[in-house]
Amino acid sequence: MSTEHPMGILQRSASLVGLLAERGPLTPAEIAERLDLPRPTVYRLADALRDGGLAELLPDARIQLSLRWLRLADAARAGMSEWSGAKPLLDELAAVTRQTVFLSVPAGDRSICIDWARGEAINVLLLKPGRSLPMYAGAAGRVTLAFGLEDRDAYLANAPFEPYTRRTLTTAAKLRKDIALTRDQGFVVSDGDVTDGIGALGVPLLRGTKRPVFAGALSLAGLADELIERRAELVADLRSAATALAATVP
Repeated sequence: MSTEHPMGILQRSASLVGLLAERGPLTPAEIAERLDLPRPTVYRLADALRDGGLAELLPDARIQLSLRWLRLADAARAGMSEWSGAKPLLDELAAVTRQTVFLSVPAGDRSICIDWARGEAINVLLLKPGRSLPMYAGAAGRVTLAFGLEDRDAYLANAPFEPYTRRTLTTAAKLRKDIALTRDQGFVVSDGDVTDGIGALGVPLLRGTKRPVFAGALSLAGLADELIERRAELVADLRSAATALAATVP
C-alpha cells in the first residue's frame, strides 16, 4: 500500500483552507468538485483540520473554518510591522470617500487583503481581510498584475481564466491591453468584473522615487454607478492616500 507524501497532504490541506476562506462553508461534495479531489480524500483532509481545531462541521454537513483562524490572522497581521501605520490612513480614506478601502499585498499569483476600513457597501463585497483575488480580476488584483509582477508573460500563459462575471477579463489579449492602460494612467477601474453592480478603483503603493518598488495595492469599492460618476474625485483621494501610506513603509 502506497503512502502519500507529506508535501502532497500539506498542499491539498492548503487548497482546502484557501477554498473555505474564499467561498465560506461548503459540503464535501462541493469541495470535491471545486478541488477535483475524490470525496474520501476531502473527508480525510477535513477530519485532520477538525482534529487540529482549524475546521468545524456544521449541522447541515457543511465544513467551515474555525474561529481559531482569527487568532492566527491577528498574529500574522501583527508580524507585518511595515504596515503598522496603515489603519489611520485607511479609516480616513473611508470616511472621506464613504467607500470600503482595502490594503492588499501580493501572495503568489493572487492579491491578498491584509487590512480594510469599512464603507457603506460591505455586505456585497467579496474581498475582506484574509481573502484574496486572482491577479486578473478586481482592482487590487489587476493593479498587482500591472505593477507588481515581473514575469507577466508566464502568468498570462495560463489564460483564459475562469470568469467571475461577464465583465471579467479572462484572455491574455484583453489583460495585456488592461496592463498597458493601467501602467499608463496609474490606476485601475473595476466595473463589475468580480461582482455584478460593484465597482472598485485601485492604485499601486510604490516605495522609493528613482526606481520605485511595488509594495502593495490600495483600493476602494462600492456601488459601480457611484464610483464611475465620482471617478476623478475618488482617484485623486486614492492617490493622495497611497502617497502618504507608501511614505510610512520602511
